[in-house]
Amino acid sequence: MYYPDYASVEDPEAQQKFAEFWNYKPDPKKGLTVVEIMHAINDGKLHGLYITGENPAMSDPDLYHARQALANLKHLVVQDIFLTETVYYADVVLPASAFPEKTGTYTNTDRRVQLGRIGLNLPGDARQDLWIIQELARRVGLDWHYEGPQEVFEEMRQCMPSSAGVTWDRLEREHSVTTPLKEEGDLAMP
Repeated sequence: MYYPDYASVEDPEAQQKFAEFWNYKPDPKKGLTVVEIMHAINDGKLHGLYITGENPAMSDPDLYHARQALANLKHLVVQDIFLTETVYYADVVLPASAFPEKTGTYTNTDRRVQLGRIGLNLPGDARQDLWIIQELARRVGLDWHYEGPQEVFEEMRQCMPSSAGVTWDRLEREHSVTTPLKEEGDLAMP
């Protein structure tokens, strides 16, 4: 598993860097894969799960095993824009925001960072993803108070050398840039 910019959670230097950056002592062990999570649930080692934007009841390689695991959870929270198969196992469903219903950045596998802008109002009881995540964080004792996606993006720039040169203003002007951009004003490399 990885910290931002693919820094391994098992790398002592990365652990120290992110511990200082977030003023938090992260777990030095890598987490479980989705398949390992399902095994841990069925083995009685994991009792609650928060799933956002994923559908393991349909995407897991062993659907029977995954569905049995989801049914065995003591508490499941699902945050999604669709009523997926996984939602039917949930104790709590948080209606999320879709791509055209929020402002934020998206990074593709080709390293292109794009700025998405709100184009549609949220339907029904849906909430902005950032609002949902901050509310959950506050309720478990974290002091998260981001005014908006610009502040989250600025934090990402500060801890990700590959994106340090990408500014919100530049994204607003150019709509997208390709990283790495280590210094403001850098041109994207092919």
